[in-house]
Amino acid sequence: METLVEEAIEQYVERHTDEVSPLLKELLAETEAKTGKLDWSIGRVQGQFLKMLVGLSGAKMVVELGTLTGFSALMMAEALPPDGRIMTCDSDPDHAEIARRFFALSPHGRKVRLELGDALTTLSRLWAESVDAVFIDADKAEYPSHYEESLRILKHGGWMAIDNVLWDGEVVNPDTDDPDVIAIKRFNEKVRQDRRVDKVMLTLRDGVYLVRKR
Repeated sequence: METLVEEAIEQYVERHTDEVSPLLKELLAETEAKTGKLDWSIGRVQGQFLKMLVGLSGAKMVVELGTLTGFSALMMAEALPPDGRIMTCDSDPDHAEIARRFFALSPHGRKVRLELGDALTTLSRLWAESVDAVFIDADKAEYPSHYEESLRILKHGGWMAIDNVLWDGEVVNPDTDDPDVIAIKRFNEKVRQDRRVDKVMLTLRDGVYLVRKR
């Protein structure tokens, strides 16, 4: 993934952000070794950002769409209270195998439940307004439906963070014919016009749309 700011600035930000645990460093290394998709995982800075959001908001029930190998789920789980829970959804059994193994190794893994299968089907089983926070980092074409279902289950005052909303900066390219970029641009416009939420778009890593349900 291309960086949206100069590499020197990225390195400076990394140096001034807390490290992650040795287990999570091992997880990132295995993600690259086993899947070659380390760039699909959120980085340390974004991980610490999500962890801080969970802690500051006092969230106790979190839903994640897009587990990959479990780095982001474990980062957020670290900030949950002992009785807090995170449900993370993915459809790739190979990625899920890695995630479950690291959940079992983590002292925070007992807070995490991985649901393998279609995310919308999983979300449909949750009560309305039963969730404090949602992190969306899955199939970009599904963002609109994931967003609507997440709003349904999100409590008033709860927050949602949606990843990759700048797509390597391509969202400002008027000539793109990339279907993922087109999908992201349409989604961003949908959120911009949504009066059900307060929102701010951040240039963190590949872009994060942070919204709060009114």
